[in-house]
Amino acid sequence: MSEADRPAVVLPRVTKGKRPSFFEDRSLDQMMTFIIELSTEVGVMRERLDTVERLLDSQGSVTRAAIEAYRPDAKVEAERNAWRDEFLKRVYRMHPAEQ
Repeated sequence: MSEADRPAVVLPRVTKGKRPSFFEDRSLDQMMTFIIELSTEVGVMRERLDTVERLLDSQGSVTRAAIEAYRPDAKVEAERNAWRDEFLKRVYRMHPAEQ
């Protein structure tokens, strides 16, 4: 089955059940959720910008269709994975407790 023949996956927009809690202070859970969501968005935007830059280098122009159709090769994936690993290490590094 080709990608075009696959039915679209529709995910529910509402979560069920109680939100998990990891810290005694609920505000810390909310802050961590915010940081995780923001980090995800930054990573997605970084990959999209990388796609635009690569298309401009190779084609001299870019369209939305070209961006959506772009599939990185193994070398590009490795570069992106290395960037992502370093980014997440920087964002989630442990800070020493203040004395």
